[in-house]
Amino acid sequence: MNNNLRKKNKKQKLKQNQNNSSIRTNLNSALKQDLWLCGKHPVFAALQGKRRKIFEILVTKNTILELQNFLKENQLSYNQIKIVDNVAIENLVGKNQIHQGFAIRASKLPTQNQFDLLEELHLAQEAGKLSTLLLLDQISDPHNVGAIIRSAASFGVKKIIFCEHNAPKENATIVKSSAGTIEFVDLVIVTNFNNLIEKLKKIGYWCIGLDACGTTKLSEIKNYKNIALVIGSEGEGMRNLVKKNCDILAKIEINKKVESLNASVAAAIALYELTQGRSYSGAFSDKGAEGISA
Repeated sequence: MNNNLRKKNKKQKLKQNQNNSSIRTNLNSALKQDLWLCGKHPVFAALQGKRRKIFEILVTKNTILELQNFLKENQLSYNQIKIVDNVAIENLVGKNQIHQGFAIRASKLPTQNQFDLLEELHLAQEAGKLSTLLLLDQISDPHNVGAIIRSAASFGVKKIIFCEHNAPKENATIVKSSAGTIEFVDLVIVTNFNNLIEKLKKIGYWCIGLDACGTTKLSEIKNYKNIALVIGSEGEGMRNLVKKNCDILAKIEINKKVESLNASVAAAIALYELTQGRSYSGAFSDKGAEGISA
């Protein structure tokens, strides 16, 4: 009797271990293509943007009503909603993440390549509607990238271009640092920055490199049309060849006692300066702007 019971318990334990192993395998496989996002603004922006496939929506009993009201106001419908406790969300997104009682598992955002970008720009050129571009050279810190995306979206810059080498992979930190505005911009990954810069010039763009040693004040070029702004990393700045290929190297005048600005701060100042007097509505719809307000 005891032997039969031991055998039965052993089989049950083996089956449970197999199930757990299967769950872990499926989860790890999914996480390679999917990611967990948390926080009210990132979650609401992702649901509103409709550019991701949503697999799970987790809320707490204290936040379910707010989610339901948001979905109703924006005429959205999702069936993957689960009510869980804070610990369950923390176990998925990390204990150091401020989730505010909201989390989703979603696909990563689609990206464009150089061909996609140039095809779109040629059509815009024919229509006389070339927009400001932002090129990030060697900026890979997720907090900086997210903050720059937020500034770009705030000032109506929709195309944010990275070089494939050292381009950051989309992750929860970038999304969180962007306050969800990443949902309303286009991420472009190219293989060769210098090749792209040459093609942008032929279309009619002025490639303006932001550089502490630049000889032109940023305020002097705000009236230029068709600007492609290039910003390098905080430590090393733009690569030499990228810098050489820029039409103009512009600088932000700061106190001489201060060595440099953080890359995201410099980007925000430059984008504000270059877009003064222009409409900022290009990056997202009015509803989108309301959804991601701080």
